[in-house]
Amino acid sequence: MQRVAILAATLTLTASVSADPPAVSGTSDLSQLQGSWKPLQCEYEGQPQMPTEVMDQIRAVFDRNEYHLYFRDSKQKDRAGQPVILRLAHMNVTLDETTVPKTIVFEFLDGPLKGTKRHGIYELAGNQLKLCYCATNRPKPAKFEAPAQSGYFLETWARQEKK
Repeated sequence: MQRVAILAATLTLTASVSADPPAVSGTSDLSQLQGSWKPLQCEYEGQPQMPTEVMDQIRAVFDRNEYHLYFRDSKQKDRAGQPVILRLAHMNVTLDETTVPKTIVFEFLDGPLKGTKRHGIYELAGNQLKLCYCATNRPKPAKFEAPAQSGYFLETWARQEKK
């Protein structure tokens, strides 16, 4: 569970808070991010964040300008006997498609990190999303690397098909 807590803290990106999120244009990167994503690779300072079996229980969902991170805890069951789904993070997302590399900011909307931001860069290629971002309220990385003692996370996500 400690690794899950680290992941939740890790996957904190930023955005502007608004009562009614803006509509998402069909051609924007934000529109291309909509839906569910599964982690393929998660590193912090060049070291793996979690084993594959834990990554299989993680999902990120982009819903308009909000980012939700979930953990499917197969060890806990609800009243119907189904695994419990825990929300690890809820953030607003702001993208800047005009920069090279493109930038992303995650801002926690609730919990102990409420109001803190994670600044990063992203690359969206088909059904894969590559992210490199910093620990809370630090400068964004300049390239897709997370060397030792950098404070950077490097992640690759795959889009999940609707069932």
